[in-house]
Amino acid sequence: MEINPILDLTIALSSLSCILKELLFLQTKINLKKSRLNLYNNPLSSYPMSLKTILTSLILSICATYKSTLKFDVIKKVRYGEYERQIGDLYLAKDQNAPLIITVHGGSWSSRSHHDMNNLAESLASHGYNVFNISYRFAPQFNYPAQIDDLAKAIDFIKASYKEKMNLEKIALWGYSSGAQITLMHALKKDSQIKAVVAGGGPYDFTWWPDSPLITPYMGYGRDENIQGWLDASPITQLHKDAPSLFLYHGKEDELVGHEQMTSLDARAKLLGIDIETYSVDFWGHAFTFVFSKEALKRGILFLNKKLKD
Repeated sequence: MEINPILDLTIALSSLSCILKELLFLQTKINLKKSRLNLYNNPLSSYPMSLKTILTSLILSICATYKSTLKFDVIKKVRYGEYERQIGDLYLAKDQNAPLIITVHGGSWSSRSHHDMNNLAESLASHGYNVFNISYRFAPQFNYPAQIDDLAKAIDFIKASYKEKMNLEKIALWGYSSGAQITLMHALKKDSQIKAVVAGGGPYDFTWWPDSPLITPYMGYGRDENIQGWLDASPITQLHKDAPSLFLYHGKEDELVGHEQMTSLDARAKLLGIDIETYSVDFWGHAFTFVFSKEALKRGILFLNKKLKD
């Protein structure tokens, strides 16, 4: 076999970058065990923001994909609202009957951008989907439900501006971490036309973290100040028998958002007769599951194929 040094270097850099990312979270796990706090009560704060930003941007640019061969066009910086962060990239399939998928990034409702989801968006587009990969307004300046409202606004924008270029009878959502909560809340409370949701690493029951410095600024108040408000923002409390088909995936070693969040929602959904599938990612935590689980990506896309194309 002919040696390709450029390919070998690319593979090595990809593996190294993902390992570096997970090492940051492994160190945080050590701190977690020392303090006996879940990371939603003790967020990663011991690393310089510039270092975290550089490493994360490098990692997310070269990690897991699951691409096919279909061609697509990309329109960058599509603005769907008047606020600065109401923006996204639109991937247009060549088939005008292709379904639409909206992708929503994580970042504790207060950081990151839609660029984190570029590999996912490209993978979906290469499988024949239209994809609107969006950013949204941040907490604490904009509290819940502003982020869910932004997702609704993005969908309304596409319906108004691109209704002749795609099949808007078939819309699905894909979110990771805080993006998983945003997508599920929209599908369960706002939009009965959503056909399917893929959600990874999501916090589905806020009440598990009574002192969370991440959820509190998102909600605008603490759990004990308004427990009902926290319950109402938790996807597990919004499940109903007419919910869309769901595919959830979660790292078994996730100590930022415990794996039990997925299994708990799964059990509740099955009691209600909801069409739900789950996939537990062995060995990996929150970051590794997102950036490096090609199997989760593959299973999510195959799930959408079944629900939107078959």
